[in-house]
Formats: sequence, C-alpha cells, structure tokens
Amino acid sequence: MNKNRLIRTLVIIVIGVLIGGLTTLYQIKSENGASTSYVAKNFGGSFNLIDHTGKEVTDKDFSGQYRLIYFGFTYCPAICPTELQKMSMVLKNLGPTGKVITPIFISVDPERDTVDVMKNYVSLFHPDLIGLTGTQEQVDKAKKGYKIYSAKVQDETMQEYTVDHSSFIYFMGPDDTLYRIFKVDDTAKDIEQYIQNHFGK
Repeated sequence: MNKNRLIRTLVIIVIGVLIGGLTTLYQIKSENGASTSYVAKNFGGSFNLIDHTGKEVTDKDFSGQYRLIYFGFTYCPAICPTELQKMSMVLKNLGPTGKVITPIFISVDPERDTVDVMKNYVSLFHPDLIGLTGTQEQVDKAKKGYKIYSAKVQDETMQEYTVDHSSFIYFMGPDDTLYRIFKVDDTAKDIEQYIQNHFGK
C-alpha cells in the first residue's frame, strides 16, 4: 500500500471512529428498552442536486420526511450495491413503516454518474430509491454537510479509476435529526429492528 492510499485509509478509519463515538455518546434508552438515540439535530445542511429523472432538487424537497441516505458511486464493485440492497431489503421488510421512509443515494462520483447512469442504476434496487448527482461543487457541498469523505484513486492496474469513500447509511428524521448512523457491519435485521423500535413497533 503506497503512502497516499495509507493516508486515505487512515482518514476513513478516523471518520468511522469519530462517528461511532458520537453515536455511543448520544445513545439514550427508553423505559421499554427501545432505542431512541440520536446523533445530531439539524444535520446535513442545504444542498442543490439533480435527481435521476433530471429534476433539480434541494434539501427542502425532503423536509418532513424520514430518510435513509447513502453516499456512493455506480461504478463501485461491491460495497455500494451491497449497502443499497440492504436498504431495499429493510424497507421491504418494514412493510407499511417502510412506505414512510424515503431511500436516497447520493453520488460521490458526478464525473461518471450522470443523470442517465443514475436512472439505470437506481432501477436495480428499491422502486422508491432516489438517485442524486450534480456538479462536483454541488456534490462536494452535500458531502461536507453529511461529513462524507471521498477521494478519486487511480489504480495503474485498471483502466478506470475508483473512489475511496466512507460508507454509512444515515437514518434521518423529518426535522433533519440524525437518529442513527449504520455501518457496513450492521445487518439489514439490525437496521430493521432499530427502525421498528424508533416507531414503537
């Protein structure tokens, strides 16, 4: 592993540790044991992006909605499709509760993730999944608001570049409260159980 890649890996690890620490710090248990934790209020900030149908959207378009949000890229070979499939499974298993949660996939690779590419990609997952992309500046603003790290990596053994990025699923409330950050090792059942507890199911 070269020095630059080692540094990127360490940055991702540090971000993961910090976010995991925040989740633990603000963990609160209700009397019946159901988790009502939250990590931060007014999380995410403003953004202007383009959805997979070509429509311009802002953070305001999702106000008042529960959301599961994941940042990744369509050329991702394994982690991104696995996490999006996990989100899809959770929403399906939640039944009526899943209908009130909007699944969102935000690209960290707008250079390749055009509207048409995003449209084809999100169709492979949950029917309600919204794909968001935009200019590099627009995407960078969204990444900053959600504390997402990503960096282009050119591998000499590959024709295409890849992207190192933090991999978290954010569970957001209607008032932009970040209730929970799910990591890669959280299973679909873990996420489903947390959301059921959140809604008192």
